[in-house]
Amino acid sequence: MKIVHVVECFAGGVFSFLSNLTNELDKEEYIVIYGINRDNTPSDFREKFPSNTKFIPWKSASRSLNPLTDLKALWELYIILKKIDDIDIIHLHSSKAGFLGRIVSFLLGKSSRTIYTPHAISFLRLDVSPKKRKIFIWMERFASFFGGKTVACSQSEKEAIEEQGIKNVTFINNGIKPLQIEKKENISNKITIISVGRLSIQKNPKLFNDIASEFKDNPNIKFIWCGDGELKSELISQNIKCTGWIERKELENYLTNADIYLSTSLWEGLPLSVLEAMSIGLPVILSSCVGNRDLVEDNGVLYIDKIEAVKNINELLKNKIWINKKGHNSKIIVENNFNMRNMAISYLNIYKGMKS
Repeated sequence: MKIVHVVECFAGGVFSFLSNLTNELDKEEYIVIYGINRDNTPSDFREKFPSNTKFIPWKSASRSLNPLTDLKALWELYIILKKIDDIDIIHLHSSKAGFLGRIVSFLLGKSSRTIYTPHAISFLRLDVSPKKRKIFIWMERFASFFGGKTVACSQSEKEAIEEQGIKNVTFINNGIKPLQIEKKENISNKITIISVGRLSIQKNPKLFNDIASEFKDNPNIKFIWCGDGELKSELISQNIKCTGWIERKELENYLTNADIYLSTSLWEGLPLSVLEAMSIGLPVILSSCVGNRDLVEDNGVLYIDKIEAVKNINELLKNKIWINKKGHNSKIIVENNFNMRNMAISYLNIYKGMKS
């Protein structure tokens, strides 16, 4: 099959998802139309994809809403797709590509072969005003009239989309390849709590800082944030270590020496960083947002606010057996429900069904 992926945000979790999916289904032919205006796109991105992948820059695409720029990006995408012969599937990723791409697919008569994966749909964002979120809802509803199938990254994201009256929605859980490392046994009385990701409003580092500050007088607990970003300055509590962006092996070393994964996210699709932590046996304490809710069974807890998070951590500090048991359950949950191969086969089945 010739599968065309269209993505404006060619970075972060969306990039990892796309790289993993194409490598897992490496027998197909791929064309990736990608936005070039993201600072954190890996410089070696071509090496992360199968050798039979072709890349076409989408120069006009940008994250922000701008009618003139977006109209230019729509026309550019139309010209690019029109020149590609024998397309079997068009797979759109994230909100900007999802909105413009569905319109273009309709104009080209390819709606029946178009899939849209939001990767944390735009109207879940809490870093914009209620008025702007209403605009995002309207845009998603409007784009849905142009056809195509929406495939959410988790059941809770699917439910959030359907609550807005949008139809023809299904979900495929994000999947990962479990990290090939083992969590080190902690025989000390010290606890390390870790989080991984970009220091942005979505990840809510202020809450991470506020939680950590409640334990600043406890020498037996420390907090680590692996990542960097525009809100790094919000991590000011003295018991937090911020590593900045680090190499993969160094990140894995931090994870193996951690005891608990803490997410303070305001919204998610289904976070790959949490899945990776779970895959090596870390129990989780996750904010109760879309995406996170799908990851907690008997492997940790969800919390609503700082008070509840602090209470949960204090309870864990008294019970090392709980930490080990819940961590073991995390590994089983990833193996059973968030396996990369299962995710890839599910997408392949959708591709084949839409092609036939």
